Amino acid sequence: MGQRPQTQEPQASVEATGPLLLSLRGCYELALKRSETVAIQKEEIKEAEAQFFKAASEALGDINFIMDFSRQDNPTGGDPSATARSFTDPERRERKFVIKQPLFQGFKALGALTGAGSLRRDEKEEWRRAKQLLFLDVARAFYGVLREKKELETIEGIHSLFQERIRELEEREKIGRSRSSEVATAQARMKLLERDRARASGALALARYLLEFLIGAPLEKYDLQEEGLPQGGSRGLPHYLEAAEMRADIEAQRQAVKTAWRSVIVAQSEFWPELSLESNQYQRREGLAQDIEWDLLFKVDVPLSRGGETVGKVKEAVSRWKKSKFSYSLAKRKARLEIQESYQNWITSLDETRALEAALQASQENFLLQKDEYTKNLVSNLDVLEALESLFETRREANRADYERKANYWALRIAAGESL
Repeated sequence: MGQRPQTQEPQASVEATGPLLLSLRGCYELALKRSETVAIQKEEIKEAEAQFFKAASEALGDINFIMDFSRQDNPTGGDPSATARSFTDPERRERKFVIKQPLFQGFKALGALTGAGSLRRDEKEEWRRAKQLLFLDVARAFYGVLREKKELETIEGIHSLFQERIRELEEREKIGRSRSSEVATAQARMKLLERDRARASGALALARYLLEFLIGAPLEKYDLQEEGLPQGGSRGLPHYLEAAEMRADIEAQRQAVKTAWRSVIVAQSEFWPELSLESNQYQRREGLAQDIEWDLLFKVDVPLSRGGETVGKVKEAVSRWKKSKFSYSLAKRKARLEIQESYQNWITSLDETRALEAALQASQENFLLQKDEYTKNLVSNLDVLEALESLFETRREANRADYERKANYWALRIAAGESL
């Protein structure tokens, strides 16, 4: 279950001019390329990586090359000394390398750097979860199209049986073995069936629109290929609850708590003094300082009072950290509830599918028996129509339950955060 099966790209059918076969996995691959949600989440990762580089610059310092050229008014009168001329020279040039290196910032750089790292991991997990949820959307839309298509086929099949039934009744009416009311009743019920056919046709169109929206391609050139579910899909509830601890969105919340705590460290760093070192390496100087090739500045900045600004920042950061912890706790509890609900839906759909398969077989046999007994005048036409309608409803329910079972299987795996 935890291993990712090989990706199946859309494959061409045997006939070169026929439609392409498109499996669930193929739909997912197309949706991955088209999904704006996944693309946005991927850009969030790049933005978090940018935060990492910005945080790193806080500790690495800056190196600049500066060229200065200044002009000033040339004083008139007198014969100034060499010292005076160095300050009153109308043109002055200077080139230098300026190196600024922070030595200590109260763990500000460390907090920003580690916070950016946890933020990047947070966004990567959110991206992974977005892809999982996209797969679930695609699976539901994929099975929705197949379900509505089979629903329409079922209605067409039952409609053909109604037409056959009406023709038989009309023949029997001609020889006086059936009443005109029986034919009228069958025709009225067939019209209701045609109403259901119209609804099913509309539902199929809507389901196709949804899948086309997700995969970003029209379905006219594709033929959906239904595959069986992977073997060994059903495990006990404790297994899925245990797997939830590694679910992508839970891990993202865990990283969010770490990021919020790093923000507290950054805010607290403003209580600490800052030590920095600045060095100038001169390439050219003019005037009295032309022979001085370098200088060095060691700076100590001790914060004494900022009017409560730092205290406010710390309190705000601590509050965000506590809220992230509450969000993390809530996310874990919601994940457990989602798994429990998904697991129960999966087990229920399994039992329902088995029961409806047996009911479908019984309904089929009942219809054939009623039809045979009608020819022997043992039952009325009404009994045959009721058996036919019962067969129709049972087929529809069995079709619905079967595709719900398949969708619930993937919903359970996505709820548990398992890789696909």
